[in-house]
Amino acid sequence: MDTLDLSELFNTKAQAEDFSNRLTMISSKIFATQFNPEAAFLDNFGIKKKDAFMTLLRNNNVNPESRLAIKDFIEKIQTKIANMTVISLILAFEPKEETLQAFSSWFVINVNKQVLFDVTVDKTLVAGAAIRSGGKYLDFSIRPVLAKITSEVLVSSGMVTLPQK
Repeated sequence: MDTLDLSELFNTKAQAEDFSNRLTMISSKIFATQFNPEAAFLDNFGIKKKDAFMTLLRNNNVNPESRLAIKDFIEKIQTKIANMTVISLILAFEPKEETLQAFSSWFVINVNKQVLFDVTVDKTLVAGAAIRSGGKYLDFSIRPVLAKITSEVLVSSGMVTLPQK
């Protein structure tokens, strides 16, 4: 994976879009007389993400004193965001940030790629998740197994009869 790991900054498509919009606002002010990169990132992202962004600058050898270098780096990040794979993740619950971070880390470790999640909550799922990506739908919940077992129990107990063919 390239050195531009943005997983500490966002994990969902909505978060990435918001992050990109905030970067656009910062970029538009970058050549203003009183521009201070740390203050601009703090005002737009808060201390945790500001610190992560400043670390990202250092890790990518971007001089935080060079406004042109920061502007170029912001454009590089926005290009990466625009080209990231989006995976629709259907869950039975509203995930916490830690859960999304764990999912994101799994992709980085196992697929060597950062992805964005488009999260949907579906209360009909029973434990697990379903994933929609590349035109495929994969149901990793217990729902299909539970439906099969329930059907078999109802049929074997005589509570339900299957239609004759």
